[in-house]
Amino acid sequence: MRTAPFLGHAGKDDAAHGDALSGDQLLAELGRLYYLEDVSKVDLGRRFGLSRFKIARMLAKGRERGIVRIEIHEPTQNLPVVADPLKTTLGLPLVRVVESKGSPVQVRDAVGLMGAQLLRESLEGGDVVGMGGGRTMHALGAQIQEPPAVTLVQLVGALPSTSPTAPLDELRPRVEGAGGSVHTFGAPLFAGSVQRRDSWTSQMSAVRELYDGLDLAVVGIGAWGSARSVLRTAYPPAVCTRIDDEGPVAEMLGHWFTADGAVVAQDVTRMSVTTEIHQLSAAPHVVAVAAGADKAKAILGVARSGLITGLITDRQAAERMLEIAGAAV
Repeated sequence: MRTAPFLGHAGKDDAAHGDALSGDQLLAELGRLYYLEDVSKVDLGRRFGLSRFKIARMLAKGRERGIVRIEIHEPTQNLPVVADPLKTTLGLPLVRVVESKGSPVQVRDAVGLMGAQLLRESLEGGDVVGMGGGRTMHALGAQIQEPPAVTLVQLVGALPSTSPTAPLDELRPRVEGAGGSVHTFGAPLFAGSVQRRDSWTSQMSAVRELYDGLDLAVVGIGAWGSARSVLRTAYPPAVCTRIDDEGPVAEMLGHWFTADGAVVAQDVTRMSVTTEIHQLSAAPHVVAVAAGADKAKAILGVARSGLITGLITDRQAAERMLEIAGAAV
């Protein structure tokens, strides 16, 4: 039941105020009071000297003209018909699958939204949460609203095309506003040598100590190929060739994986600023967020490594993974 946020009845001053407003201003004022401040139509009628039926017509007019807009953010739906068999196939405790609707950007946003929903459902104040980088992590970070007071930490150095702390820049005001903290660093992903990598890591010991106490890591997965991987821009061509020679199909946090889940190109990883494999293995929850049928082999490879405990993806990627896994049996 709607109740007015003020006491008593409106007098002549309120009616005069209504007369002083232009038509559009009055529609906006009525919309604000009704939808945001829960003032009833009856009380609005008294306040502005109008009948409640007139108020109802004016509220409808405000919506028709776009002066008053109502947005309902419907939760992204999981698809158990695909998620459940994929969960069994991959042997993961958690799998969520969203529809593959729209452009690749729209699909990535939908997967990011599902990731944000999962975090809202599962995070508690005091949790230590690590986040990777990349476009999917950007999409996820933009969707997280009203987080609890968590400790958020950057897991991997930056690519040349991204800002050093993205996507954590987007989350910082919300996390710190809730009483949490955000820990970032400006190191690049590829340091160029083991010595330079060690120099960077020695400067970020406080951040790296948090890796040993992760409650959750949220990571993206990249397909490693001749042209598909944005990650290739972080490494010189000669280094990319060294990686290619070991036949990986996937990359996650600067680690490379073959189709059967083996970790390869570790000499390159030793020159990269990232989380160690043993730290990821010790985390109770590592959730990968990745979309697109072209990433199906990459996601399968990472899942077979045993490093992730959960996956959020889209229908096309999930169906392709099921096809590949079925063909391999």
